[in-house]
Amino acid sequence: MSGKGMNTLKLELEETRDELATTLDDLFATFNPLVQIRSHPVASAAVFLAVVGGAAALVARGLSRGR
Repeated sequence: MSGKGMNTLKLELEETRDELATTLDDLFATFNPLVQIRSHPVASAAVFLAVVGGAAALVARGLSRGR
């Protein structure tokens, strides 16, 4: 043992848990679409418009081939 007291070890364990919880919160926020939309509304709008434009282009292409 390194000579640390039980209270010190408990404190270090709690600090480690807090750091892990913070890291996990940050990680989940990164991959949460609602958080990203609120954080980056202009980029989200650009992505949305690109997807809608691409879908419209595919529909128009399909309609023009059908005639």
